[in-house]
Amino acid sequence: MNVAVVKSSVYQDEIANYQAGDGNVSSLSFRATPVRIQNPNSLWIQGLEDRFNELTSLPLGWDGYNGQPVTFNCAQFAANLIERLCIDSVPAPQLVPGADGTLQLEWHMNGFDIEIDVLAPYLVIATRCNHESGIDEEIEIQSDFSELADWIEVLGQARIDLQQTGN
Repeated sequence: MNVAVVKSSVYQDEIANYQAGDGNVSSLSFRATPVRIQNPNSLWIQGLEDRFNELTSLPLGWDGYNGQPVTFNCAQFAANLIERLCIDSVPAPQLVPGADGTLQLEWHMNGFDIEIDVLAPYLVIATRCNHESGIDEEIEIQSDFSELADWIEVLGQARIDLQQTGN
């Protein structure tokens, strides 16, 4: 009897760790109606796909200490969050790895600093600094991301206002 042993590794240089894909994911259950989850496909995600792969493939100790690569769960949740926040008037966020495997999304523009720390799926801490008013805000989010979406919308509106005034 021949037995084939197949080994796999989560992080392989030649295999992408994150890929949005073109299709949908369907549940295989006994439900009468399949549950479908859309794969992220916004322009933001398309532009960030290589960065996601890079961050989930970081070597242990990437920061000179004990830095961990961004976890797949954090990257996948961040991609879904980015998909929901995407608006045409705002460029994609910068992706910054946390040494503990978390991921931070950042925008620094139009007099605002917005930083979103994805600590785990459905565990997000977001901060916004309005340099014009001097107001700093922090919110912890676990399920309702509407306030965060409002922040990004204001960021986009500030960009449009700046473009219209020529500044």
